[in-house]
Amino acid sequence: MKRWVRILGLFFPFLTFGGIFIAIYLNPWFSLTENALSDMGSIKNPIGHVFNSLLVLLGLLGLVFGVEMLKEKRVTVLFPLGMISLLLVGIFPEEYKPHSFFALSFYILLFADIFICGLKRVRKKKSALIWLLGSPIVFMVMVYLTRVFEGLAIPELVGALFINAWIVHLTLEVEQ
Repeated sequence: MKRWVRILGLFFPFLTFGGIFIAIYLNPWFSLTENALSDMGSIKNPIGHVFNSLLVLLGLLGLVFGVEMLKEKRVTVLFPLGMISLLLVGIFPEEYKPHSFFALSFYILLFADIFICGLKRVRKKKSALIWLLGSPIVFMVMVYLTRVFEGLAIPELVGALFINAWIVHLTLEVEQ
């Protein structure tokens, strides 16, 4: 694995959650229980570009990481496609029709990639069971949490945490 790809994979969660933390800090009206993360990128928000720029940056970096992992057969084509969806979530704020499609596509594509990769690896590594079972379980927890909270931020963060754990796992697994 190229050194810069390893650095990118390990840095990705810090950029993701650091960026989200900064966006929340800059939007004191934001509530984890009453809003979706995308509310911070609304065209009605004078600083919506901050959050949307984060999504575009994460999508681009995730796409680069995903293509490198695809070359090494560590992910399926669904991973880079999911990252393109994330990029497009940042390009189309929530007021535009494609936003919801790309937001949902991001999670579905990444969770499907994790599931398929877990399935492929489970025969060789029993630890892959975490990813095989984790992807549908975490997705179902996310769906359940949409009924518990008025907003989508908490379910979105649960999904983001799982996806970032996968990225770190890919980085460390390749390094071994």
